[in-house]
Amino acid sequence: MKIAIIGEKDAILGFKPLGIEIYSVTDSKGAEERLKSLAQNRDYATIYITENLSSQIKDLVAELSKFSNIVIIPGKGEALGLARERLKKISEKALGTDILKAEEK
Repeated sequence: MKIAIIGEKDAILGFKPLGIEIYSVTDSKGAEERLKSLAQNRDYATIYITENLSSQIKDLVAELSKFSNIVIIPGKGEALGLARERLKKISEKALGTDILKAEEK
């Protein structure tokens, strides 16, 4: 199984030595097309996408997450909190409680 990452080039280039396939995109249209393509390819176990791009195509990310393991990660610059919010929702669904609540205080 493969792992891919979609994001701004300067934010994802460091993942290449780890064996992760990198897909540099600069806009929402490119991110949307690449995410659809990778999600349809069942060779990918996990697809990472930077917060900035995921916020631009959030409906598509939500839809494809039903069928693919899509993980939102912080990109370069200011964190938007999307990765943390997504982890919070996943943990609440899986464990029935918010395990990140104590950290927020």
